[in-house]
Amino acid sequence: MSFPALLLLHYRGWPYPVSSSTISQPLVSAEKYAHVEKQPSSRGFGFLNTTQFLNAFNDNLLKQMLMWGTAAGGIWASQIAPGGQAYASLCLAIPFILLSGFAGQFSDRYSKRAVIIVVKFMEVLIGIMALVGFLVGNLWVLITALVLISIQSTFFSPAKYGILPEIIEEKLLSRANGTLSMFTYVACILGIGAAGPLYDLYAPDGIAPPSGVLWIPGAAIVLVGILGMIATRGLPRVPVQNPEMKIRPIFFKAYRETWRDIRGTPLGAVVLAWSYFYMIVAGLAILIPADFADLLGITRSKATPLLLCLAVSLGIGDYTAGRLSGHRIRPGMIPVGAIGTTVMLFALGAIPLNYYLIASCLSLAGFLAGFIMVPLQTMTQQLASEDQRGGVLGLWNCGSFVGIVIGNVIFLVVKSKHINMASNHVFYICGVLGLLLVVLLYTGWQKQFEEAVAEPASSDRKEQGNGAGRTPDDK
Repeated sequence: MSFPALLLLHYRGWPYPVSSSTISQPLVSAEKYAHVEKQPSSRGFGFLNTTQFLNAFNDNLLKQMLMWGTAAGGIWASQIAPGGQAYASLCLAIPFILLSGFAGQFSDRYSKRAVIIVVKFMEVLIGIMALVGFLVGNLWVLITALVLISIQSTFFSPAKYGILPEIIEEKLLSRANGTLSMFTYVACILGIGAAGPLYDLYAPDGIAPPSGVLWIPGAAIVLVGILGMIATRGLPRVPVQNPEMKIRPIFFKAYRETWRDIRGTPLGAVVLAWSYFYMIVAGLAILIPADFADLLGITRSKATPLLLCLAVSLGIGDYTAGRLSGHRIRPGMIPVGAIGTTVMLFALGAIPLNYYLIASCLSLAGFLAGFIMVPLQTMTQQLASEDQRGGVLGLWNCGSFVGIVIGNVIFLVVKSKHINMASNHVFYICGVLGLLLVVLLYTGWQKQFEEAVAEPASSDRKEQGNGAGRTPDDK
């Protein structure tokens, strides 16, 4: 996701939409592949993990380079509308919305290993295009490369998650999914972190045309792509799951059918709440720190830690909320996180432009956001029945990207020449949207969440009570 701040620091058994390399598919279950002859291979999983790590790094490196270049004070800011970093985010989000349902078919029709090898080869070609774009300083070539790398990741994601149960023992599947997610988180952090120094090397004067080391960002992307392509050679061969399958132009039908099934239920409310909160944080708030380099008069290298503050603190908040939840779902955390995050968003709009104050507030906002996301994530899986879980998770992922797109559009509107809101004041918009989330929680959503979580627990206690009253002869 391309939204790198919302990544999984510690896996606890549910899917987490994080980057363009991870969000398009839910984590796999073992049941679907129970008939497949497993080829347990820690070596094969190591190569898969390396491939995914490098893919996530490249996605975030290219995206963040474009965000720095199109944000206020960037070398391409004059070539694009104000709030240009939103376009980089849109370039990653829209292909996932349009193509996720279609792309997954290829991983069933063909060998997943073959799909991974092909898409990684395409990543190298896209990297060469990006290299050319950086050498000539052409924004539109780079935007095209970003769209293509998003499409490439859309096809890569179902193949990489689908191959896991074919190469990993069932008892190790959860641990493998967790390891994959954790390394993806690290890769996204490193990709964002590398973009700041590389941008400063590329455009040290901050003006167009760039006058620094023009080849270095493109060469880094190509090199990482080549390493990822080499890593695919270590993947074990796996059989084709459905060689007779016909590739069909499936796009939104499955999402519509799933929404029709859950609309008006607590599960539907969970998906709406998640998508809405994702719009605030991943679609809108995450775009603002890119402008702090211009607002504070600092280099992109020094502004990069502000982005990382939000990413790392949300991972810590997510981990903390998971630990506090124990073995239960605690929807009571949601309003706590919503109120706390909203307060911090308003504070970010009101505080002076001080580097350390901004870093502190971003860290607190990210930490408190974890208290919203953990229970919503858990309920998404727990409230869905076995036969609808895959569809619900697919809809949930799609809702995440729709939220990103809506947030991006809001950012472009408030940064347009007609409004031209100061970037730090856009946090006020985030705060107002957060306040509306609190209202929605206390006027219906929270009650639905509490009742939905209480029902299974009440049923379990009732069954235990009935069982306690039986004698051995009754069984």
